[in-house]
Amino acid sequence: MQEVGKFCSPQCLIHVLKQCMRPFLTVVTLLFLVAACRDVSPSVAGNRAMLQPGFTGLDLSHHNGRIDWEAFEAAPVDFLYLKATEGTDWKDPRFQDHWREAKARGWLVGAYHFYRLCRAGEAQAGNFIQSVEVRAGGLPPAVDLEYAHNCEPRGSMSETLAELDVFLERVEAEYGQRPVIYTTPEFHRDWLSDGYADYPLWLRGLGEVMPRTRDGRAPDIWQYTMSGRVPGIESRVDMNRVPDRPPE
Repeated sequence: MQEVGKFCSPQCLIHVLKQCMRPFLTVVTLLFLVAACRDVSPSVAGNRAMLQPGFTGLDLSHHNGRIDWEAFEAAPVDFLYLKATEGTDWKDPRFQDHWREAKARGWLVGAYHFYRLCRAGEAQAGNFIQSVEVRAGGLPPAVDLEYAHNCEPRGSMSETLAELDVFLERVEAEYGQRPVIYTTPEFHRDWLSDGYADYPLWLRGLGEVMPRTRDGRAPDIWQYTMSGRVPGIESRVDMNRVPDRPPE
């Protein structure tokens, strides 16, 4: 995909300054972050580049309860993905507050949708788009695809995937960014192994060993625990990291 431009977005600059204020950040690390931001663009490749190897992030929803944002600023976290919607009509009641607070504090932020296998893709995309404004400089939208807490698939596998394709295409057209697919190794094996390789992959793999898909693909984002602890949030949290990428 052609890059639209090479510049550091305001959100990225804020994030760099935020990192700079952390007492343990070295000058070398700061220079690395600034250099990384130079190649940020609205393209898929550019938005992947916003999440540099070694970055740590959380995915948050109403399940995490009320957040003490002043205390949370001390968390060793670089990016946040916030649950916005689920299915065709459910909206996370804390999403707008989470988004506003996170952006005001300079986090790299993205929103995600929990995809219901028994609902129409077009209607689910509409629910997400209605809730998440188009903003330049943010992380790509993400879609959560998993068996847990889901419903029976809508029709056959091919029919269900056709609905998913409608969702993905509509969201990409709206935001100008290819959605990130969050999933588990089991769901990927059963549903996604014959396609979707062009989508950034966010893969769950709890423990010390980074997961891979059946065909050996490494994730762009790795969810490595669902029981993390950070200041400002009383509940346990899902924690993610951006793995080191091998030389090409």
